[in-house]
Amino acid sequence: MLKNIFALSFLFIATAFGTTVMAAQAPNLEVMTWQGNATPLVESPYTYTTRVKNIGNKTANSVTLTVEFPLTNTSPNRHILGKLSSVQTSQGTCSVVSNKIVCNFGNMGNNQTRQVSFTFEFQVATTAPTMKSSVTTTSNNEVNAANNTRSFTPAVRYPDNIITSGNYVVTSCSGTNLTSFYECELYPSSQQSFDMDLNLGGTISIQQAPGYTGLWDQSSQPFNKTLHFTIDGGTGTEVIFNGFATSGACFEGIATFPQSSNYNAAYRVCEQ
Repeated sequence: MLKNIFALSFLFIATAFGTTVMAAQAPNLEVMTWQGNATPLVESPYTYTTRVKNIGNKTANSVTLTVEFPLTNTSPNRHILGKLSSVQTSQGTCSVVSNKIVCNFGNMGNNQTRQVSFTFEFQVATTAPTMKSSVTTTSNNEVNAANNTRSFTPAVRYPDNIITSGNYVVTSCSGTNLTSFYECELYPSSQQSFDMDLNLGGTISIQQAPGYTGLWDQSSQPFNKTLHFTIDGGTGTEVIFNGFATSGACFEGIATFPQSSNYNAAYRVCEQ
């Protein structure tokens, strides 16, 4: 009995000792939780920070951090769907390349952290406002690549804009699968405009286009932050618009054309 107990004890000690001595020496880069406002007001500047830490026990060589943004649906060139500025890092170098922030941090020892901060303005858009940060290393023995990426999708807020009636100017551009009026801003020559009256009682008059009428309301959620209207040219509904407030005077959103479903338009609707 004593002999068996001694043998088991020796086996346990040897196993534990062997595990400690033989532990792998390798880097393990982790993209940490994003820092920044999770409920930003649309078209307002906020600072965001993304960080990477080497939680492994060996240096990670040639570390590169890449930050991706939502993109416009313009063609042939796509752009960051929002206003990016003030890219800063305390260590390494960062630059904007192909609609991404690319940071070269060099080698990172264990427990070292690197970060990049920037200012961003989210837009009214039909696409998700997701930012994604990912990290790579030239070291070929990284322990866990599953923690090398982290996404962040804020819940964008809109200001109040309560309408009773008024004269409005509609600025727009048309295309295929447009997602935001910001796409029109990037190409000013593509814009056109017309005036319309939002009347008491929810009707629409368009002086520049006799015979065109419409209906408007603010019943969509979130209440007092949205505008919905339809325009009828005499042969049925030709335009359906759904937008969100960007200020106390303007809304932005997407208009669809039921009689020409291959196209849509991005609208900015502002009180004159």
